[in-house]
Amino acid sequence: MFWKSSKETTTYPGFPKLPGTLRIGAILAVEPGEALRYEGLNLTLPLPPGEMVVEAVSGMELFGLTVSRAYVKTDERQFLFQFQQQKDGTLLDVNCFQVYQEIYPASESDWETWLGEGGLIGGKDLNAPNGATYSRDWGDGAYSEPVEAEERIFTAPDAAPIVVNHKMMLYSRELGGDAQEYMLVSADEEPGQALVRCLAGVVMTPQALKIY
Repeated sequence: MFWKSSKETTTYPGFPKLPGTLRIGAILAVEPGEALRYEGLNLTLPLPPGEMVVEAVSGMELFGLTVSRAYVKTDERQFLFQFQQQKDGTLLDVNCFQVYQEIYPASESDWETWLGEGGLIGGKDLNAPNGATYSRDWGDGAYSEPVEAEERIFTAPDAAPIVVNHKMMLYSRELGGDAQEYMLVSADEEPGQALVRCLAGVVMTPQALKIY
């Protein structure tokens, strides 16, 4: 009779199906050529250098796509890499976002400024704190309702996730040539707090990111 020599690992219900070799504990690194592509184009925040360890992963559904996120941290900068897949598993692209600003509205009136009808999250243009103007990528008209999504963030495959409810809108600006910079503005409700996050980032091809 043969006995199993190792204990099988179980995953918590709802743990996302991650693309390729992505996992908690994986090493991520942006290819040097991708950083050179944006050199001199006045990015709001530079792309992360060197190798980074994935501390958490998440999954959510957005516009019919399966969206996975890998959370990393280098020094005091917080990054997330967002992988967008079709239902058949085909990986379309990777977004590299980093936290540019976190805002904690103090009153109902403050929240109305962000999420009320005609509020900042959903307006046609976004005048960001960096002085740049971004145009809305999602929706039509002078105002479009924020896009809602529930994200489940796992810090371990077998542990319950942190659930974050987003109300968000994506904006972009031209950098030069065919390059664009994005600003994702999201009102987030999560355990113990509610806040607005502004994430600056770029879109990369899957080949621009090494995972091992």
